[in-house]
Amino acid sequence: MPGFLLHAGATVNCAHLPGVAQPAASSPRVKVGGQPIVTQTAQYTVAGCALTGTPNPPCATAQWMTGATRVRSSGVPVLLHVLEVLPSLRHGLVMIQSEVVDRLASPPGGREYGAPSAKLAWYASARRAGPVPRAVFWPVPGVDSALLSIRGHPAPPEPGVTRAEVFAVVDAAFAQRRKSLRGALAGWAGSPVAAEQVLRAAGVDPSTRAERLSVADFTRIAAARGPGGAAHGPCGSATGPHT
Repeated sequence: MPGFLLHAGATVNCAHLPGVAQPAASSPRVKVGGQPIVTQTAQYTVAGCALTGTPNPPCATAQWMTGATRVRSSGVPVLLHVLEVLPSLRHGLVMIQSEVVDRLASPPGGREYGAPSAKLAWYASARRAGPVPRAVFWPVPGVDSALLSIRGHPAPPEPGVTRAEVFAVVDAAFAQRRKSLRGALAGWAGSPVAAEQVLRAAGVDPSTRAERLSVADFTRIAAARGPGGAAHGPCGSATGPHT
């Protein structure tokens, strides 16, 4: 398959020639020639295959797997978007700036751990796979690059909680990462008191900071808030101030 990124109108040959594969998913945030791009990991519908004897129905829906090209501009959002729209992605190798790789691969409690690390952990496990010397590029860039290996896994099991709800907690917690979670999540929960109630319902110490929490912890916090913002304990019972 030619190239790493193709625009949505492009086609590639089916392995069964003369079939044609057309992308069924695209990333509208990045465009090539004015068209949304698709990656080799996107779903491709293979039609016109000689094995089917007719253009329809398609003979298969397939994916290609390859090392990814370097995307320097807003690399983290692009990667997270690809993982969002391609939940079937199992593993991949991405080349981005070295410091971004360190942030994405950092575990909870690590110096580089932040909101991108926690969000990536929702979709996949990640590790630094190795450096990429500047000398392999021309012209030689002013930054170092590295490879990030990712392996997809199921989202944390917490019924009734969406990715958007969990990411809202992550964003609020890291927006004021120097504060304890009681203070950092006050705006998200409605008040410091409400934030503490939600945190205790989730089994999280209100005095800890965002960088100590895993994505599973953030998921429990989102679940503990409950409908209408009420804190719910592990057994589903609402908690609140005593009157």
